[in-house]
Amino acid sequence: MKFHQLKALIAVAEGGSIHEASRDLHVTQPAISKALADLEAELGAPLLVRSAKGAQLTHYGQSLIRHARAIDQELRHAHEDIATLLGVARGTVSVGVTPVTATGPFAEALRRFMLAHPQVTVNVREMRPTLIHEGLADGTVDFGLVSRIGPPVEPRFHWEELYTVPTTLAVRTGHPLRGPKSLAVLAESGWLSWDALDDASSLVGSLFSSHGVEPPKSVLRCTSTVLYVEMATTTDLISLWSELPFHIPEYNAKLRRLALKEPLPDMTVGLVCRDLKLATSVASTFIDLIRECSANIGGLYRRAGAVPRLRGAGPSR
Repeated sequence: MKFHQLKALIAVAEGGSIHEASRDLHVTQPAISKALADLEAELGAPLLVRSAKGAQLTHYGQSLIRHARAIDQELRHAHEDIATLLGVARGTVSVGVTPVTATGPFAEALRRFMLAHPQVTVNVREMRPTLIHEGLADGTVDFGLVSRIGPPVEPRFHWEELYTVPTTLAVRTGHPLRGPKSLAVLAESGWLSWDALDDASSLVGSLFSSHGVEPPKSVLRCTSTVLYVEMATTTDLISLWSELPFHIPEYNAKLRRLALKEPLPDMTVGLVCRDLKLATSVASTFIDLIRECSANIGGLYRRAGAVPRLRGAGPSR
C-alpha cells in the first residue's frame, strides 16, 4: 500500500470522480485509475463503484478512507512540525467545539493564538461530540472541546477535564409550568436535546439516566444552535443549559429557570484529542493557551455573575 494510492482514493472520494481527482492531484486519469486498481488488487476488495455519473466508495472503500485520511493528516503534521523547527510557524489547526465550549476560555485562547501566529490557518467547526470523535479518528480534527455530564467512562481518545459549569433547566418566559417538578413529572413534557438520548454524550439522556428515570418520549433533537435557541424561547419544550446564558440579558429575558426537585449535575468541559504526543507544535501551543485561559475562567465569568468550577476545585454538586 503506497501513499500515492491513498491520496488517489481520497481525491476521488472528495471530487466524486476520477476526472476531478486527476485535476486536483495534477496527474492523468490513467494514473489515478492504475493507482486505484493496484490498491484494489493488493487488498482483494473493490473500493469504488464506477458509473457514468462518477465514482462512489464501496463499504470497503469507506472503511479504508478513514485510515487514509488519518495517514494523510499525520504526514501533513510532520511537514508542519519540521517547518516550525526551521523557524516558520505555519500550517493548519482544525478544532471541533460544541456550543457551550465555543465561548469563554476557547474564544479568548483563539484571539491570543491568532495574534501570536498569524501565518497559521485555524479551522473551527461547531460539531456534536460524536462528530468530533469521528473527526479525530479520520484526522480531519486535531483536537476538540466537548461539553458533557461527567467524564467519559471508557474514553476512546485522550480526555482532559478543563472546568465544570453549573447546569439548569429552562423554559420560555410565560411557560405554564410553575414550581419545582420531579424528573418523572417533566418526562411527560416535550424536550429539546442536542443529541440522541441514548448517545453517551447526551446531556438530557445523562440527566435522566443518572437519576434512574425513564427519559421523555417526546424529544426534538436539534443540532443547530440558532434553531435550538429559537425553539427553546418560542415553544413549550424544556431545555437543558449551562448557567452562563442566564447572565446574558438577551437570553435572560426570553428564558426562565425551571426548578427541579432532584439535584442537577454540573456540565464538564474537556479537551479531547487522539494523542497529545502526536499533536503538532502549533496545535500544542494552542492547547496550552486553552489550558491557561481555562485556568483563568473564574475571573472571566465572575464578572458576568457565573462562577464555573475549575478541575480539582472540589466535588461537583
